[in-house]
Amino acid sequence: MLQEFSQQVEDTARAAVNQIHTALPGEIVSFNPGAGTAVVKPSGKFVTSDGVELAYPPITDAPVAFPFCQSAGIGIAFPVKPKDDCLIIISEVELDAWRSGAESESSLRFDLTSAMVIPGLLNGGGAIVEKACSKDAVVIQAGETELMVYDAGVEIASGETELKITGKGIKAKGDMEVDGKITCKQVIETG
Repeated sequence: MLQEFSQQVEDTARAAVNQIHTALPGEIVSFNPGAGTAVVKPSGKFVTSDGVELAYPPITDAPVAFPFCQSAGIGIAFPVKPKDDCLIIISEVELDAWRSGAESESSLRFDLTSAMVIPGLLNGGGAIVEKACSKDAVVIQAGETELMVYDAGVEIASGETELKITGKGIKAKGDMEVDGKITCKQVIETG
């Protein structure tokens, strides 16, 4: 009798814990840049208390996080496209008060309807990550154009054109067009 009671308590606790969502990988289904929200599809399966495996439903209207300071208007934004991997974080509280200032009408905790999304989850490394780690740098890449900021300076490369800024000066490779004046306070040497 005691063993059956213990098993029932354990089963009840496990069922309750299985209803608590925290974070899981997912995939972007669609993104609304004007609203800053996405429809995302969590990866994996949800297992019911009686052992049935179900696919997670798509989560709609999930706010997407970018490294951005709204009060200063400074940040980084990048495209978010369908099939991009992401990290889905489930809020401990409903997002109603945060989103609109309105009081929440229910008390759902850790519910999939209160999901937030961080795009850019990698399921493997890549050349840009390896470069950032080997140079201790921030590397921003868009197609053939790359910006790297590290302790030695800044490097910008786009195709065959390069610009390097270090404590020793500026080096440029490629054609240059200037619209405006160039003022020089030293003698210019040509080579």
